[in-house]
Amino acid sequence: MMDLLVLKEKVKAIYQKYGHIIEPVSKFILAVIVFSMINSTLGYDVRLSKIFVVLLLSLLCAFTPISILILLAAALSIGHIYFVSRVLAVMTIVIMFILYFLLLRFTANLSYIVLAIPILYILKIPYVIPILLGLISTPVSIVPMACGVIVYYLFKIIKTVAGIPSETSIEDTLQYYKYVMDMILGNKELLFTIIIFAVVIIITYLIRRQKIDHAFDFAILTGAVINILAFLIVDLSIDVSGQIIIMIIGTIISSGLVYIIQFFRLNLDYTRVENVQFEDDDYYYYVKAVPKINITAPEINVKRINSRKGSDGAHHLMDLIRDDKGSDEDTK
Repeated sequence: MMDLLVLKEKVKAIYQKYGHIIEPVSKFILAVIVFSMINSTLGYDVRLSKIFVVLLLSLLCAFTPISILILLAAALSIGHIYFVSRVLAVMTIVIMFILYFLLLRFTANLSYIVLAIPILYILKIPYVIPILLGLISTPVSIVPMACGVIVYYLFKIIKTVAGIPSETSIEDTLQYYKYVMDMILGNKELLFTIIIFAVVIIITYLIRRQKIDHAFDFAILTGAVINILAFLIVDLSIDVSGQIIIMIIGTIISSGLVYIIQFFRLNLDYTRVENVQFEDDDYYYYVKAVPKINITAPEINVKRINSRKGSDGAHHLMDLIRDDKGSDEDTK
């Protein structure tokens, strides 16, 4: 445990020292992943899928706010969709504008969640998001979570309907529009996923705010259990039982990742809890104070020994020993 705490402090020290380098590099890598994922999922326009375009957009995102990455990702997606269907592109623009304004209105600082959820879905661990948001945020984070889930399922639906002709006549266009909207609004898996993730966020949030020891650990465990039970019921009810094993394994891995994040974010020493009482002019306070665990990383000082001085010192020591022996013999 002590080694992990020392490692944590070393990582924090490295980030504080090289944060101005780590942040743009991290944004660049994230942008490359996001744009590559869009190209692999919706890569209808070969021109937009070129590595030069991906690297150029990623370089721009490295030195701009995360909101620019979201806008460029949306623009790249719409460019691919427009290549196969103008009607579908217009529908996508309307949906993304609604989601974007929701993010700006409520949770602009959590907009990265919209990007994280589709990526984590590909890795089969989207359950990281609701448990983590319950620990670090408030129930208002349900908004970016829902937007991220909608974006992921929207991409899946677009990939399904992109090959269907949509612009032969006005009637065909209206039918196409109705068909796509029915697929979005009638998607039970999308709806249940948002509901379950929202429940996990709320319950995790409520438990971690309780005045009990190890509240954060209990919150992670409870969130994972509720996630498994809820998805188990839903998967069986909508007949997608083939995903159950993947869901359970993904939830276990997700809860482990959240625990690691929580360890580096906040570590409390429950063996030194103090209950403090004090008052002011209006109130009398009962406060439970739990100290944080802070370990200073050990500093290693290396002393250089001059070989010449060392040899001179050794010769001097040998001379003293000989003189001492000589004086003993004279005494005898």
